[in-house]
Amino acid sequence: MFPDDVISFSVIDLVFIWLGLGTFLLDLGTDAWVAFSFYWAGDHFWGSAVLVLVFLCSAVVQLFSWFWFAGDRQQLESFSNSGRLPKLKVTPGDRVLGLLHWLQLGFLVRYITALELGFRVYKEKETMGLQYAIYLACDISMLRLFESIFESAPQLTLMLYIIMQKNQVEIHQYFSLVASFLSIVWALLDFHQSLRTSLSDKMRLQFKSAVPYFLCNLLLIWPRIISIALFATVFKQYIFLHLAIIWLPMFFWAWQQGTTFMNSFPEEVFYRGTVAVILYFTWLNIAEGKTCIRQIIYHLFMAVDCGILVGFWWLHRDPVLTDPYVVQLLIATSSSYLIGVVIKCVYYKYLHPFVPAEHLFSTDETDSLQGDGFRSVGEDRPLKNERMKTFSNSFYSASEEDSHVSKMEETKI
Repeated sequence: MFPDDVISFSVIDLVFIWLGLGTFLLDLGTDAWVAFSFYWAGDHFWGSAVLVLVFLCSAVVQLFSWFWFAGDRQQLESFSNSGRLPKLKVTPGDRVLGLLHWLQLGFLVRYITALELGFRVYKEKETMGLQYAIYLACDISMLRLFESIFESAPQLTLMLYIIMQKNQVEIHQYFSLVASFLSIVWALLDFHQSLRTSLSDKMRLQFKSAVPYFLCNLLLIWPRIISIALFATVFKQYIFLHLAIIWLPMFFWAWQQGTTFMNSFPEEVFYRGTVAVILYFTWLNIAEGKTCIRQIIYHLFMAVDCGILVGFWWLHRDPVLTDPYVVQLLIATSSSYLIGVVIKCVYYKYLHPFVPAEHLFSTDETDSLQGDGFRSVGEDRPLKNERMKTFSNSFYSASEEDSHVSKMEETKI
């Protein structure tokens, strides 16, 4: 077992924060470029649609950020009064912080604070702010995941829809597509990495684990988005009906799990609705226990739903416009989803030294306990990110972890 004092903030942690901020700003910049290009070309409707998506996504993220600030105020004040919270250059008061969230800048303030404190902890070995740096990094990864799914996924669908309708693509649309896809997949990887910081016996993802995890998410997400965009080109009046049909059972499923992620019941309802939107595009486990059956059912359901969407598009498409690329598109999307599933299976079966074959897909992450050290917060630490701990408990079962530790100890003997 790893002792509670095995806790650090490495250059890899700083790189993850910097890259997260970089993809966030790149995504935001391409959004502005796309909206401006539409307005410049006289397409005020599509330019406005892009801006509405960006604003709605930002509002969701700012709400979560403010809810967490308000709910954690007592814990942070207690931690600060104990002398373990260092003074930072970015320390706005509650009123200023509330105003910044209204101005859609709260998420950016979190990034700036985390970078300032993380650099000090890494460069000056300032242990006083170590736990707070980890605390901030965990929240940022969750907010980044919400932001990427809520903004980038719908915007990708919209952009692909516009390209297919006009049967042409502009340079700014290429940049938007690449930035949005990278934003989503990186957010999933960063979130996966941050999950491991909430348990005392978890190590950071190694390169051999991070690359296939990144690839499998990329290969599974883009066929989903393309199938929705294809359906929208022939049944645009029903795309929101399809969203509601899928979102509603996902919401009730999240409700049935009895999640306790937020600080109040209204906030919890808001969180469950957010999770349902994420599940419309990609997999996310929110309940404790083994996830084998859940993942199998989810991926089969997504494959069938995507097949139905593409099938309706095929029956009602314009042959003249689509014949030049229809065969290549169908082969690419179907093979991408299949390869994504295969890579995910290989990832869980062969890249985790202590995962038996019969436990394939049984947990979302069970990396080896061996390898380079990574930050780890023990149960007796005075400042813990309970939100990330709740998510971690959904991804790791106690019995599974005990079996891994036992096997590790037997190997040492």
